[in-house]
Amino acid sequence: MNHTTLPLVRVTWADAWIRAEEPVTLADVAVSHKPLIIHTLGYLLKEDETGISIANEYYDEDLTYRGRTFIPHAMVLTIERQDRTKPRKPRKPREKTVNLPPVLP
Repeated sequence: MNHTTLPLVRVTWADAWIRAEEPVTLADVAVSHKPLIIHTLGYLLKEDETGISIANEYYDEDLTYRGRTFIPHAMVLTIERQDRTKPRKPRKPREKTVNLPPVLP
């Protein structure tokens, strides 16, 4: 299996966060008491009951990935497969028309 056969997925998940601002009021907490909803796009490396691992880059064609994100399964909201487009065929070069000034006798 390589990067061309791994599914490309978008994972939507609820992330924990920390803010160190002080002081904070109960009204501030009431407004911000929720996870951040994150959307992460990448190659699906592994998914099981523990969680999901995706990577956003590959190199050397030797199954080497980087930019890996692990998300615990309990935090995952959705996993959507993304369609891959076919590579575009190179366009034929357009012939350039050159407007030359008229030749004077």
